[in-house]
Amino acid sequence: MPLMYQQESLQMEFCLNCHRAPEKYLRPREQVFNMRYEQPANNPLHKNVVSVNGHDYDDQIELGNALKDLYKVRSVKDITSCNTCHR
Repeated sequence: MPLMYQQESLQMEFCLNCHRAPEKYLRPREQVFNMRYEQPANNPLHKNVVSVNGHDYDDQIELGNALKDLYKVRSVKDITSCNTCHR
């Protein structure tokens, strides 16, 4: 059985970092549970391209912005409001 560990603290700041800039963390839906997923990178040493809806992305911010539109992610103001989680 593989050894497990907690990568992040899972405190509120961990959640807010993603909510403040979701384009840095969004990935295609079919990759959500892929623990080996690698973000797109246009690095000469390690090039990684991710395809979504027939478009290839080699930059996470470009991919993230496309997925924000596709998934209809609400505005940063909406998703960082306390009422989003604490109702």
